[in-house]
Amino acid sequence: MLKVIDAHVHYHVFVKKIPEHCKEFLANVEGTRFTTKNDEVEIEKVLLVPSHPCYTEECYDGFYIDYEERRRNPDLYLQWGKVNPLTCNVKEELERQYSLGIIGIKLHPVHHAFKPNAYREEEGGLKSLLYIYEFAEDHDLPVMIHTGTSTGVKSRNKYGDPILVDDVAKDFPRIKIILAHAGRPIWYSTAFYMARFMDNVYLEISSIPPKNILKVLPRLKEISDKVIYGSDFPAFKGQDLAEYALQVYNEVKDEKIMRDNAKRILKI
Repeated sequence: MLKVIDAHVHYHVFVKKIPEHCKEFLANVEGTRFTTKNDEVEIEKVLLVPSHPCYTEECYDGFYIDYEERRRNPDLYLQWGKVNPLTCNVKEELERQYSLGIIGIKLHPVHHAFKPNAYREEEGGLKSLLYIYEFAEDHDLPVMIHTGTSTGVKSRNKYGDPILVDDVAKDFPRIKIILAHAGRPIWYSTAFYMARFMDNVYLEISSIPPKNILKVLPRLKEISDKVIYGSDFPAFKGQDLAEYALQVYNEVKDEKIMRDNAKRILKI
């Protein structure tokens, strides 16, 4: 039986608890199945990502919705923290979320409309973002950053270029930085380059159609120790959590990607 850790699941989207202006995304939820085990696959851990599927000015998106689900099933769920550096009191919110047991911090520049390197003086000097990275460094938390485009309402795709994370990786070399979606669909080469040549940068391959993974990332196996599996569930109509994991495994044929790397990199 294939054992899997899914590092990217939007539970609060699956249960349709999202802002009104995001509701058109719910068409993607139709027919999805939260199946954690079948005859061939067992999802051992599900890492909850609280991001809303659209532009939002909310402070923490769906974090507390996901947290209540995690409380009901702590053996299955782990959780990413989430803060919006433009609207949160990040010090207060990160302390609260850390006390609740987050395994890392998720940032969504495309849906919150900020550059990942906006903390630098020449990029605007956003002090709240600087604090987030310093908090992650001080508490040994990985940071997962959305890279690539989004079709969500009012998304700002110009902030999805992975090259904007280059500064972060160099300014905070002790933080493990995970490039969610590996720069889909127009920045795959940039994301791959960064993961290959920067010690603290990793790829997460959620939402790339399984049949396309080795087409868009043909040299993925060269960095197989630095790649983490995620489903981005619910990403499309009819998606089944366990079956999707099997489809990805049938393409990459690597249990490190499906499970072991997440255990090591995220300290699960």
